[in-house]
Amino acid sequence: MIRNSSNVVQSSNTLGGKDVGGVIINISSTPAISGRVGGFPYSIAKSGNITLAKCIAKEYGSFGIRAYTLALGNIATPATLDSMTEQIIIKAALESPMKRWGKPFEVAKVVASLADDNFSYATGNTIS
Repeated sequence: MIRNSSNVVQSSNTLGGKDVGGVIINISSTPAISGRVGGFPYSIAKSGNITLAKCIAKEYGSFGIRAYTLALGNIATPATLDSMTEQIIIKAALESPMKRWGKPFEVAKVVASLADDNFSYATGNTIS
């Protein structure tokens, strides 16, 4: 990504020049922010993704490289749903403010928005 960038980008970025370095999107989880009972190793590992994005944003932003983290909660994928009982699936749905599971295409829309040039000023953010 640094090679895709140039010194021209670094100097022109001061006044909102075109970012061409790239976008990194980490996948984390809501327990990285809130914690969870019996899940501290998982929560600590996922919180590392949040810190990684913040450090990338600060260290490589001058190259036009942006970094974000997604901590979107329960996303309804076959691998996740097949590993849970119906009771746990219902309980997990109620954890969300929307009282439902997220859909993979909704995650894809968030990723596409973050990667788009229209989101080029913000970096280092976690989307919860």
